[in-house]
Amino acid sequence: MSLLTSAATVCCATIISCSKAPGGAADSAAAKSALVDTNQLRVYQIGKKVSAFPPAEDLSTPEAAYVACNRVSASGDEAGWRRLSVERLARAVASDAKRREVKASAAKEWLEAEVVEIRIYRDTNAAVFAHIPHAWKKIIDVRSFEREGGRWLNSGNCVLGSLDESRAAFLETVLVKETVALRDSRKPIADPAAHLRTFVEFLQKEGQEPKEFLLEAVAKHPMVIIGELHHRPSYWAFNSSLVGEARFADKVGTIYLELPQNDQPLVEKFLAAPTLDPAPVIAMLRDFFEMGWPDQAMLDFFVAVWKANQPLPPARRLRIVLVDMARPWTEIKARQDCRKYDTDRDALMARNIISDRRAHRRDSRHALFIVGATHACSGLQQPTGEWFKRAGWHLRQELGPDQVRVILQHRPVSANNGRVEGRVALGLFDSAFAALTNRPLAFPLDHGPFGEQLYDASLDHPTFSLYRDAASAYLYLGRLEDEIFSPLIPAFYTAEHIKEIDRRYRLMNDDRPWHEIFRRKETTPEEFIAWMSKDWGQPRREWSAASLGPLHAWHYGSEWRKAMRDGALREASRRPEVVLPHAQRLFAAIRRADYTRDWKQKDAWMHFLPEDTDYLAASGFNAWVDWVCREFSTNPIVEIELGPCRASRAGLPAAAYKLARKTGGTLEGELPFDFNPATQCWHGQGGLDWHLRSASRIQGRPPK
Repeated sequence: MSLLTSAATVCCATIISCSKAPGGAADSAAAKSALVDTNQLRVYQIGKKVSAFPPAEDLSTPEAAYVACNRVSASGDEAGWRRLSVERLARAVASDAKRREVKASAAKEWLEAEVVEIRIYRDTNAAVFAHIPHAWKKIIDVRSFEREGGRWLNSGNCVLGSLDESRAAFLETVLVKETVALRDSRKPIADPAAHLRTFVEFLQKEGQEPKEFLLEAVAKHPMVIIGELHHRPSYWAFNSSLVGEARFADKVGTIYLELPQNDQPLVEKFLAAPTLDPAPVIAMLRDFFEMGWPDQAMLDFFVAVWKANQPLPPARRLRIVLVDMARPWTEIKARQDCRKYDTDRDALMARNIISDRRAHRRDSRHALFIVGATHACSGLQQPTGEWFKRAGWHLRQELGPDQVRVILQHRPVSANNGRVEGRVALGLFDSAFAALTNRPLAFPLDHGPFGEQLYDASLDHPTFSLYRDAASAYLYLGRLEDEIFSPLIPAFYTAEHIKEIDRRYRLMNDDRPWHEIFRRKETTPEEFIAWMSKDWGQPRREWSAASLGPLHAWHYGSEWRKAMRDGALREASRRPEVVLPHAQRLFAAIRRADYTRDWKQKDAWMHFLPEDTDYLAASGFNAWVDWVCREFSTNPIVEIELGPCRASRAGLPAAAYKLARKTGGTLEGELPFDFNPATQCWHGQGGLDWHLRSASRIQGRPPK
């Protein structure tokens, strides 16, 4: 089949339970009860084979679209999936995709499939259940559809064993969509000042200096879990300072880390050494993923633990225990060798911790577990009502809720793959921190207004649960915009280690060398370090203010982008001259640009204009950059004249401009502006598309 989504994505359904999340808000419960509203779900039976449907292609109903998909599968017309699939999938299909050969028996199965049942949710999503007649068993083909442009288009496919399983899978899909809809339907705040005051006053009363808060937590709770986002130097520096406090080793005996357990001997060798030698830790970090884990801030933490141990008697020294899935690369000779180590990492980490605690029960001191935020959460529920059984959940079940304290680090809304979609609670948390000069704070979530907010930090785990269900406390050390990605460990990538990295990448990628996979010149330490250095040790571009959006988005609710843009355009309709300073800044940026740089290299053209200035070309921004550099390097702008502002034909505020050039000639026109709610800036839109005009229309074109 073509364009099949992962079965795990579509088919991880369980029996549906709509039990209320512990401490869940009333609106969450109401949203769940609304899911059984039959007005949102239409179900009907068909009982008709694909071959019995009319021959014309029809995408007006899910069942007709299913027939079209099966006929494409039976014919081997790979290119046909472009017209039958939703846009995000269609883009992945080449327009000239070759027809593939389909065996007659397979084609017959597609055409003899019996369309059994249709389920349509909110007239936007649908699933078709069909019996596929295999020789050895009868299976249910489940194909998902989404409505785009009035047509039902393929959005994925999986195979299940029964109609009951198929119905449960679709219901889970519906529940996830309802959960996302709840997150995306937050209302505007009538009185933002009063609303924010509640949060600020709570911080003033309950917020503590972070180190003191953590020291109190580890003294009181046998298991403290810090839920982190990886590669954050400021937070690892905090961890290092924490273990350096004398009181820490009085209360904590063991630190558990989310690192491969097979390298525990290297950690013990490092901690037992009479002199500081980080080599065993570096060896351990190299033995992690294909590229290793070259995090200088984490290495500094290991060093801090070693130093904290030096004045302590052996029996009171801190232990570091690695509890994550093993990945012994020396034993992995083929791709399939990795499979024997694959496991439920959350359950494994919890088991390893419990086992270690029992083995060292004579040490009555408590434990600190530093792990990814998703693994740390102890009480989040899936849209189905089932628990997200993460390591924090397992530990809470085993040790008891009063024994476990989960503390989450402040973060943006993000996915595990690094994708970022703004600020948590639409910037409400950040607004409260800013009101207190962004000073570091730690505070409880198990009571107070922060814990009552819908948990929206993870894009991978939509949930009806609240922040207090995820964790019992929160740690804030400073503005997200100021953070950098951890620097690389110097000399981490030696020539010898690069050979091993290349072996790993070849092993996992059909013998393709690293440089071919990532389009680099060659597989060398220099090339690898240059590739890594684009992010490591650099400001987090995806955490910039422009990417995260404004702190006050929560004033406007989930529709903040539209509300802010509409408000800005209303103001500009009364005072179109509001865009004049932005026009001046845009033209100044164009004049200051480096026309000699190779802006085509590695998408450099995306940074041609400074971050606070933007221009949206009708098409081909990279071609626009090329035109500007070529034209203005030989015949630059010498004078800018901005005329009156008025509304453009599209209703946007626009400034008339006339640019005089050094060797004669002018460029003139009208520059419309639109408002970008994320950056809170006006950006030029379409009025400078000189690269799209014919040469005859550009006055003063310099002679060749």
